[in-house]
Amino acid sequence: MALIFGLGPITFMTVAVIIITLLITVVQKYTVDQNVMRELKEDSKKMRKELKAIKDNPAKMQQHQKKMMELSMKQMKMSFKPMMYYMIPLILFFTWLRNTMTGIIVLKPPIWPWEMGYLGSYIILSIFFSMMFRKILKVN
Repeated sequence: MALIFGLGPITFMTVAVIIITLLITVVQKYTVDQNVMRELKEDSKKMRKELKAIKDNPAKMQQHQKKMMELSMKQMKMSFKPMMYYMIPLILFFTWLRNTMTGIIVLKPPIWPWEMGYLGSYIILSIFFSMMFRKILKVN
């Protein structure tokens, strides 16, 4: 078993994912106005309900879809803003990770017939920890 910084592969990946997802979540919390984002999501939800109600009127539906598209663009701009802070360090980390952990089995789930390397384990662990940190820090 290969050791990275004195840790086994799964321990190293878990620690790395915790640190990375926590940093990304904190950056998102403080670079995106959470109240505005919450309002945009609520508006989007209302508009979807209204869209279902007017599905028989094509002219109104088209106008409504245009408003929804504008709302989606605002939401997307806000969610992409924090990426400029963490994208380059993340690319550098994955480049280093690929060079360090290629060929090392990190995770072999009991219900999954295949082993997972660094990328598969990163995806699984980051989904779990990202959801957890978003709930704890109340990030939309």
